[in-house]
Amino acid sequence: MLLHHLKKEDIKNILIYVCDSLRWDYTPQLIFNKGIGVKTIASSLYTAPSFPCLISGLYPNKTEVYNWQDTLKKELRGLFNFRGYNSSLWCETTWTDLPPWDSDLHHVLGRPLGISLKEIEEPFVYIEDDKGGHCPYGIDFGHYETFDQYYKEVGKYGNDELRTQYKKSIETSIHHFENRLQTLNERGLEDNTLVIFTSDHGELLGEYGGLVDHGRPPCPELIYVPTVFIHPSIAPEKIDSHIIRHIDIFPTIASLLNEQTTYTPDGIDLTNQDFPKSGMNFRIGGYFHPRTIFDRLTIYQALSIWDSNGGHSFQPLNKNISFAKFLFMLLSKHPEFTYFHEHLKYQSKNKLNDMKTILKTLTQPHYKYGQPSINKKEAKNLIDSQQQESLKFSEKMKIDRMVVKILKDKHV
Repeated sequence: MLLHHLKKEDIKNILIYVCDSLRWDYTPQLIFNKGIGVKTIASSLYTAPSFPCLISGLYPNKTEVYNWQDTLKKELRGLFNFRGYNSSLWCETTWTDLPPWDSDLHHVLGRPLGISLKEIEEPFVYIEDDKGGHCPYGIDFGHYETFDQYYKEVGKYGNDELRTQYKKSIETSIHHFENRLQTLNERGLEDNTLVIFTSDHGELLGEYGGLVDHGRPPCPELIYVPTVFIHPSIAPEKIDSHIIRHIDIFPTIASLLNEQTTYTPDGIDLTNQDFPKSGMNFRIGGYFHPRTIFDRLTIYQALSIWDSNGGHSFQPLNKNISFAKFLFMLLSKHPEFTYFHEHLKYQSKNKLNDMKTILKTLTQPHYKYGQPSINKKEAKNLIDSQQQESLKFSEKMKIDRMVVKILKDKHV
């Protein structure tokens, strides 16, 4: 039981700081020195589907938020639905062309209020999305018109430079986080606030033949992120022999704040249950709804399951269709592969091998990473079971909404 020693009566407020795109293996020791840090399974491969999992304690196939055009249903906005708590989503360094209380992420999460940490009143649940390790690394959003412009420039210098810039970006985010801790200190809230430092997903930095950014494929660099629980009563410890999941954060907070959940989360309460054995990650569809028949026929999906030692990834799109799609994208110099092409020009020593590696990584129907404790068949069965469970959950939620509507209509 990870947080069994935390006293519920000591926790009045929650601060969740999401350092965007931060990998477990690039998390500074400075952060682990602040509390209990645990290797965490991200629930999806980019921000839009990942954040609802943090908020609700549900996997994406239950939140039904798969892209930037979907919105988390009102009854599933767990952390924002606690009665008597002031809640805030703050995006100061991410959507810099918009106010920090009115970002694209606010749309996905149902337009929660945005109140700064200096102004929010107790008791509160405050969540901040920081730029973290998101490209362009070490540079504010807006410096480049598109991300591929950044990758075209940095690709000339290779992976070492890319990773150096990534580290600088993380350092900047840590500085922002330290400022938030200082705000708590200045307001005298350190003793009654549980701080959770985490990330929504990891980041690729030239691995697998020259892949960068995030979104696909499900691999350790994108799946494993840190979660660090920080409170004066918590002694520092770094745990990588076990895992927790994004989906465990909501039920754990609900327990600490003595809040009842109106549905059964996929995650567990870390204050009274042992470490979970595995965690799943779902990427279903693109960044936006498919617009053409071709988009629908070639929609990307990736379902995977992980423990602390590795995982099994399944990419169900027909291998031949998938291969043709990504080969075309590579040869036509799609923006997703800008870094790869610049890397080919200036740094790659084996261009053909790099291309083969990319295609294999993105199109293989099954991929095993590391040494997971379960085999391929067991992994597939667990994922299929979760998929079936999600269908039952969706049906139940539809019925519940219909009942609520009928009761409201009768009342009116």
